[in-house]
Amino acid sequence: MKRERLFLVVIVTFYCTVSAWAIPPDDRTVTLKLNNVSVETFLNALKAQTGVDMLYNSQIFDGISKVSVSVNNEKWETVLKDVLTSRGLNYTIRNGIVVISSKKKLGTQPDDPRTSPPTFYITGKIIDNKNEPLAGASILKKGTTEAVVADQDGIFNLPMSSDELLPTLIISFIGFEKKEVKINGIKPVTIILEEDVTEINEIIVTGLYNRSRDSYTGSVSTYSASDLKSVSNQNIIQSLKTLDPAFVTIENVDFGSDPNTLPDIEIRGKTSIMGLTDEYGTNPNQPLFIVDGFESTLSYITDMSMDMIQSINILKDAASTAIWGSKAANGVVVIETRRPETGKLKLNYNGNYSLSLPDLSDYNLMNAKEKLEYERLSGRWGLLNANGSFQGADSEAEYMKRLAEVLRGVDTDWIHLPLRVGFTNKHTLFAEGGANEIRYGIGFSYGNVEGVMKGSGRETVNGNIRLTYRTGNLSFNNILNIDNVISNREKVEFSRFALMNPYLRKTDENGDVVKSYYMIGRNYRMNNPLWDTELGSFNKISQFSFSNNFQIEWRILNELRATSSFAIGKKEGNATVFISPFHTSFIGYSSNETGSYTRGDSQSGYYNGDIRVTYGKLFKDVHRTNFVLGFNFREDKSTSSSFAATGFVDDDYPNPSAAEGYKPNSNPTYTESTSRSASYYLNAGYAYDDRYLLDANFRMDGSSIFGVDHHFTNTWAIGIGWNIHKETFMTNSDMDNLKLRASIGNPGNQNFNDYISERVYAYNNGNLNKFGTAVLVSIFGNPNLKWQKTLDSNVGFDFAAFHNRLKINFDYFYKETDPLLVYIGTPSSTGVTSVPTNLGSQRTKGFNISTNYRIINKKDIQWSVNASGRSVNSTYHGLGNSLEKYNESNRASNNLYRYVDGASPNDLWAVRSKGIDPGTGKEIFVKLNGTETFDYDYSDEQVIGNTEPDVEGIIGSRLSYKGLSVSFNLRYRFGGQTFMNSLYNKVENVNRFSGSMGRWYNQDKRALYDRWQNPGDNSKFLGIKEEANLITSRFIMDNNILSGESITLSYETQAPWIHSIGASNLKLNAYMNDIFRIATIKNERGIEYPFAHSVSFSIGLRF
Repeated sequence: MKRERLFLVVIVTFYCTVSAWAIPPDDRTVTLKLNNVSVETFLNALKAQTGVDMLYNSQIFDGISKVSVSVNNEKWETVLKDVLTSRGLNYTIRNGIVVISSKKKLGTQPDDPRTSPPTFYITGKIIDNKNEPLAGASILKKGTTEAVVADQDGIFNLPMSSDELLPTLIISFIGFEKKEVKINGIKPVTIILEEDVTEINEIIVTGLYNRSRDSYTGSVSTYSASDLKSVSNQNIIQSLKTLDPAFVTIENVDFGSDPNTLPDIEIRGKTSIMGLTDEYGTNPNQPLFIVDGFESTLSYITDMSMDMIQSINILKDAASTAIWGSKAANGVVVIETRRPETGKLKLNYNGNYSLSLPDLSDYNLMNAKEKLEYERLSGRWGLLNANGSFQGADSEAEYMKRLAEVLRGVDTDWIHLPLRVGFTNKHTLFAEGGANEIRYGIGFSYGNVEGVMKGSGRETVNGNIRLTYRTGNLSFNNILNIDNVISNREKVEFSRFALMNPYLRKTDENGDVVKSYYMIGRNYRMNNPLWDTELGSFNKISQFSFSNNFQIEWRILNELRATSSFAIGKKEGNATVFISPFHTSFIGYSSNETGSYTRGDSQSGYYNGDIRVTYGKLFKDVHRTNFVLGFNFREDKSTSSSFAATGFVDDDYPNPSAAEGYKPNSNPTYTESTSRSASYYLNAGYAYDDRYLLDANFRMDGSSIFGVDHHFTNTWAIGIGWNIHKETFMTNSDMDNLKLRASIGNPGNQNFNDYISERVYAYNNGNLNKFGTAVLVSIFGNPNLKWQKTLDSNVGFDFAAFHNRLKINFDYFYKETDPLLVYIGTPSSTGVTSVPTNLGSQRTKGFNISTNYRIINKKDIQWSVNASGRSVNSTYHGLGNSLEKYNESNRASNNLYRYVDGASPNDLWAVRSKGIDPGTGKEIFVKLNGTETFDYDYSDEQVIGNTEPDVEGIIGSRLSYKGLSVSFNLRYRFGGQTFMNSLYNKVENVNRFSGSMGRWYNQDKRALYDRWQNPGDNSKFLGIKEEANLITSRFIMDNNILSGESITLSYETQAPWIHSIGASNLKLNAYMNDIFRIATIKNERGIEYPFAHSVSFSIGLRF
């Protein structure tokens, strides 16, 4: 019922919006009172009230009498006609644009014969390089003011007199390069305009205002949809990490290529304490995402169709991010979705297909023969007697049974059993059209991503409608989005298959899957994960959401605009996990305890509004000014509930009604959350002669997240720039662009729990009293909590030379977050174990650089090379011993990160080791004072390595010939270390990794071949029977990597043969992503879900 009401609201909203917009443009009226003004002033006044575009050359008004007019509520075209015709001026209206011309040619007398009616026309068609008509393109006779406009089919008819010479035409259209064409005959001509590829990069979109890149001081990278698809068709995140060195995704060693795990993203390092995501309730280092002017989520971005993208701007420094104030310390990703084009109805289809192949190259597991030999040597079957046989008869018999299986050739490849080649298909259909007054775009996207683990996948459906309407000096824009996402997780985690012994058969003599294997002598069963994958279990998440963004803009004057935006959104979701009663985890349980059904339901909604005024004007051709003043408000609400049931006898009815009751010692849960924020902001920009630049931002933010004494805070930023290439002394140089930039500001961070500053209680139904249900403190809030803000300093330059063949962008940054928002330990007697507080600081410094050079730059062939790099380093300060609780917890769990003053968040701490003593097979430890010992002491911990690379980036090249191009991008990583979990868990300490039965599971080959066995052995690892469970420097190694991140082959054509299917343009792309990886170490990756190589193909058609 709720969903039906939701659709009703959407339909009513859509109907009312369209009805309000359906005003006939010809019925617009004007009220004017002008006295003795120029024709141009009159036209500007008319345009201000109607919004009608005017095309003319102001020279035709020379010598024309002044205008005096007084009308009230008169039709605009009647007023225009009266004024123009009485002054010897003509006008025509083409595609909503008024083209004004003189009845006589410039420099001629009124009786010049060329003013006679035309005797013939020059006709033609204006199209783009995709064979699409350019409605509204301007066609001007060179040296005159005579111009016409192409109609919706791109057709134009230019009148000519019999005594005129055939002219040269100047064709122009927004977003395309201007072109001159010499007419040599009267046959119809087809003129192709080339897209101005630099235009999208010349406009900075911040989500609240747009600025010319030339006069902007911020550090911003801009990418189009074609840029994104030049490297991958997987998703937006995959492309951005290749294109921009500042945009980094942290490799997820546990969940690899899992389509249902969100990536961990950072822009220019971290601003918050690492490792406390659970305490914060969210990821405090995640950037802010803005879609069409409103906040969005990372999950929405990863599901977005790349074919619906207009542009993406990554805002990096304080000058660019400060307009978003207290939410912008981690950078801002601003996405504009595709804007519909004018003209007749156009249909665009894009299909993306890919194959994902599991990448197990980092696994080094034993085969059946090796594993059995390892078990014999490690004592898994017991001690050997003098004859070399096992002392226990049962063990001897069982071992011989396993050996016989190995000799028969049993060698089960368990890790490939749950895997498949995943097939992904994504489709986008977009219809667009309209005139200048009203434009429409209707889009539909469908995606089905199959993960490389059987049963895993993600299905997405999106529908969107975008309408734009202009009337007079008002314009309206509405974007409606409806999304549905269904994700399915694998039934069994991959790590269970990696533990299985290869000498075990997966099926019995009847061909049935074995449920479990009895391990003789230990009264222990090894459960078969393959059995569990074939049951009726499932893990499914469904989400339905809608959002509607409405914007109205009032052009008060040409230089002054008022904009009001309002967005609403709602999301409903449920997560259901059913485990079959036949699952191996229920072996030995009674029937009222077998099987489980867990369900969680959630609802969330928001509204977000923004009101702003923008002013921009150029004074005396040198003083460029821009101002933005605005107010923003937002509310987010969410509720969630869950329960768990058990006691199933079958998996044919996986629903709660088939259960015996709630799970023992569990109760249904319910939570709700509300957060509100309000902001006032001011942005000012000034440029003198487009050479000397200044930007300033100030924002006052209020949020319910922080304490009552600190609900509001302010953020600010200042940026300066110098366009050196525009100086007179650079006039004759080969330099196309050289801008020096510097900025400083203090954006903040609100990525924290909604109730971090408040005390929250939870009901305790187990303790009733005479007043009713008892409550316990669940969150010990801090009402004095201050905002976390980061002082962000940046210097950089943008350089281009030799007709833009060489481009370099460089930024150096220094950020200090002070104070940090952290959790400190408290006595358990308080009811909680930690409370939030402001403590210490974190300093981050680093650089990003991008370069591109076009070695060959000709019309039909281009060859370019590119390289990028980044380096980041962070340190803690002022923490003292306040976070020692987390250091102790990390030591106990063998986590190598520590919270220590002067140390980096990415430092790896361990006791230094000199290696294994050849004589005894024991490890030699190095104390802090340099002495050697056989005794391990945690107090001897020191920094052994750092997970951040010294430098990381991309090197690549692109070769294009006409419509064919090929490119590659390789990722390099030099410096930095990593903890070798495979060595620690599957070579040594195998019992610790897998419990007391560790040797009974499969392990890394190095556990057999590289461990110490006899005196005199030079080995890296302890003896095969030794278990030390100690973290030392032996398990930290240099991690240098070269990987094939992207290889692309593309072809685009407008050849006549594609017209047979009704298409005007065809584009094909083939990709290979993450196709190889060369590393200096061999360490298991994708522990719970494997990584994958991908081979993809995409097709784009325009009809």
